[in-house]
Amino acid sequence: MSIPKILILGGGAVVQEYYLPAFKYLNLLTSLTIIEPNEANAKKLSAQNVEVKKITYQAFFDCNEDCYDFAIITIPNYLHADAIKSCLANNITTLCEKPLCLDNETFEQITQHNANYQSSVFVAMVRRLMPSFQALKDSLKSIGSIKKIIIADGNPYSWLADSEDIFSKKNGGVLADMGVHYIDLLKDLLKEPITSISYKDDFQGGVEANCDYKLKSSSGIDIELKLSRTKVLENKFTIIGTNGTLWLEKDDFEFAYFQPFGFELIHKIRKENAFTNKNLAYVFEACFVQQIQNLLLQSSSLVPIAEAKNTTALITEAYKHHQEKCYNGNPVDNYLITGGTGFIGSELIQRLMANPNNMVKAVVRGYRNCAKIGRFNLTMPKVNLLEYDALKLHVKNQKYIVHLAYCSQDDDAYEINVEATKNLVKVACEEEVEAIVILSTMNVYGFPEGTVTEQNKIKPAGGIYGKTKSMMQKWVLDFAKTQTKTRIVLLNPTCVYGPDGKTYTQLPYTLAQNNRFCLIDNGEGLANVVYIENLLDAIELALKTEGAHAQNFIINDGNIKWRDFLKPLLKEFGKDIPSLKKEDLLNRSFESRSTLKQIGNFLLTNYSFVELINRHKILGKVKKHSFKLLPLFKSKLNYNREKIWSNNQSVLIKDLSQEKFNPPIWLNELFGNTKSKFSSNKAQNLLNWKPKISIDEGLNLTEKWLKKK
Repeated sequence: MSIPKILILGGGAVVQEYYLPAFKYLNLLTSLTIIEPNEANAKKLSAQNVEVKKITYQAFFDCNEDCYDFAIITIPNYLHADAIKSCLANNITTLCEKPLCLDNETFEQITQHNANYQSSVFVAMVRRLMPSFQALKDSLKSIGSIKKIIIADGNPYSWLADSEDIFSKKNGGVLADMGVHYIDLLKDLLKEPITSISYKDDFQGGVEANCDYKLKSSSGIDIELKLSRTKVLENKFTIIGTNGTLWLEKDDFEFAYFQPFGFELIHKIRKENAFTNKNLAYVFEACFVQQIQNLLLQSSSLVPIAEAKNTTALITEAYKHHQEKCYNGNPVDNYLITGGTGFIGSELIQRLMANPNNMVKAVVRGYRNCAKIGRFNLTMPKVNLLEYDALKLHVKNQKYIVHLAYCSQDDDAYEINVEATKNLVKVACEEEVEAIVILSTMNVYGFPEGTVTEQNKIKPAGGIYGKTKSMMQKWVLDFAKTQTKTRIVLLNPTCVYGPDGKTYTQLPYTLAQNNRFCLIDNGEGLANVVYIENLLDAIELALKTEGAHAQNFIINDGNIKWRDFLKPLLKEFGKDIPSLKKEDLLNRSFESRSTLKQIGNFLLTNYSFVELINRHKILGKVKKHSFKLLPLFKSKLNYNREKIWSNNQSVLIKDLSQEKFNPPIWLNELFGNTKSKFSSNKAQNLLNWKPKISIDEGLNLTEKWLKKK
């Protein structure tokens, strides 16, 4: 057999993470030509010793004289129809990544292109090849008549691809991304048409991050499809029949599971010889090897485009419900937000975007964690805050700036917390922005006993984070005194909590679930807290209060003992919270300790905890230290799976949820026995700010959200 010539249009994440390793496994890298106009991607691909042409696919076909046997299309889906036509016109058998398209009209165009040329086009529905799905498919008769199918897939997502295209409305959101796979699996299982019953999502002018789709098959089977890029869902594909329940676990690519009604026993079902190559392990990456082999052999397992018709129709029907908010003719306020992907930033953006007359630009470091704000009709330029000229370009014509971005890592804390802030403030003044609000922290004052006001001596706590924030605060307030056109205001919030909060909302419960939480000194310390909506009120007032210039303001709802604050957040664990004396916690003088390996395994099996700690000034160091000392730890956390290409390799991940009581030392930094009482009198007097939501009400709202979550 001669070596095939293979063209790949697009060289983004799916190519770099899945296709290239698969072609390498098959010893076919020299067969490839990749068309990738993006310079950064082209450079990465060239390092893999494959031929790369840094050019658009249109320009490539305009000048190409070579013959290719196969093409794989991985570019954004709104370009698929034209790219397919170009490939077929050049007599190239084509495999197109999902989704094939997002509307019926484009599907008909692609169908016509396929009919007009001798070569064929197929859809890359790689999840059909999962051994677990094949096992489920083979076992379908065991459950009797199917009554209902429930699919739930959701996690706070960290993108493989660092591209703004992910959040282009032309490419769709979570339904177009993951929903397409599940609808295709349903079609392959049921072999009958599926119709739409109802659809809802959280589209706000961008791309949806969460959706709930009710469907029904032609034989009357009810189907529920729930998808999320921001929430943890059950992550199961469940089929309920008259004889029992059959299901898949999202990240288990080897087994399907069956439980007959009336029995506690659960059967694990494995498909033997799921891959042509028997040496391939049953992992997701191996499915791409099989898909490539199917393409090269023109296997009957390839999915013809006709099978995408029902899927496309269901997406078209769902997206009909999207409605843009209309500008009502009032003056537009332009906001630039840094740190918009964090808890405070995303909640601020949500509030601002509720007003159709607000225009928001959220400058980001990358696109991997933008799902929550990508729902909105805003711009998200990728900007390095240390690059003055680039920053100046994006600040131009902005009316307000809110600076929330920060860094907690030792290596970069000074550059981001101090130098980047200097850049932004200077640019804001040069461009005559009306006002800029900068978030500092309560940590700059340390935690002295008694009342703390803005007049207290700076004595930072919290390591390098507190030190760099105090340096930043001094510079900002000194510089502000030299400026007359731009209002510069600095806020010192206390512990921020509320729905969707991280450290002071979800973290205690996550730790308690794994027997790693305790009160310190019976929770006698004082929690100085601010509810998220109250903080957002303060930010908006600071932006628009003329007398706030060159001032800083402590923003605090009040104080409450830690045990009273934490009890409602801990849900069922709040009834009997264990307590340690500070000395016993710091000296580790209690029953159990964890090795570094155990800590790493704990993080690996508790992905929600990792998502909570990523940005925290103290907790981030735990993860960073583990990255350095645990083999393969970082890649496992990033992608939540390990690439294994042969069956003689395995990874054992121990579930430590039953480990003995073992709280970490750094709990003292977060929930320690401090006696400080931070005062917001200045904010009340000058900003006319006061907490609209009391601590009791805020805790009640947060508790309800946690229970619902």
